[in-house]
Amino acid sequence: LMVEAARARSDSVIAAEKAQDAERASGFYHENAVILPAGAPVMNGRAAMREMYVGMFSSGMVKSFESGATKIEVAASGDLAYEYGFNRMTLNTPVGEMLDVGKYLAVWKQHEGQWYVASLAFNSDTPAPVPVAAPAPPTP
Repeated sequence: LMVEAARARSDSVIAAEKAQDAERASGFYHENAVILPAGAPVMNGRAAMREMYVGMFSSGMVKSFESGATKIEVAASGDLAYEYGFNRMTLNTPVGEMLDVGKYLAVWKQHEGQWYVASLAFNSDTPAPVPVAAPAPPTP
């Protein structure tokens, strides 16, 4: 039952990110969450996560954002869980669409009967985004 509740919260974060809804997505983070972003210093708190989402989603640079949980496991104590998975972003850049594929690790914590992200770390699989492959021209 605990795994289903944690997965439901994870699915809700994923849906909010896909919709590029910074307010809704950041609401799943604990007010004292610790975020370890790729290529940036440690960020502390729900407000910092909201600011990061707003920056990403309002810039027009993120064309699409998708992620998915590969595994979620709840500790025997029932108050902590961890999740890892993948993410994919298509970015609008001056040189065309670029694809960034990576992974994440989230630690969830029960707070007042609800799961919140207590810590999140994420990074890319490649040193830099790669061009999105252009579709092949139609054959005559």
